[in-house]
Amino acid sequence: MDRRALGLAGERAAETELVRAGLRVVARNQRTRFGEIDLVCRDRDGYVFVEVKTRSAGSFVAAAEAVDRRKLGRL
Repeated sequence: MDRRALGLAGERAAETELVRAGLRVVARNQRTRFGEIDLVCRDRDGYVFVEVKTRSAGSFVAAAEAVDRRKLGRL
């Protein structure tokens, strides 16, 4: 599976779990002048912004390490 297909599969899996948890997806791959965010969801308390990071087998990195300072600043 190439990187693009792996990323799309990860986004779909994340979306399925978020909807199952009661969130409503309001946007996918939302682009602004600051960058792109994979999913924008809504729960009863507000908006939830989701950046999906998919890894292949044997390539584990903690989620917090996968979003660098620059990406975090744009969020």
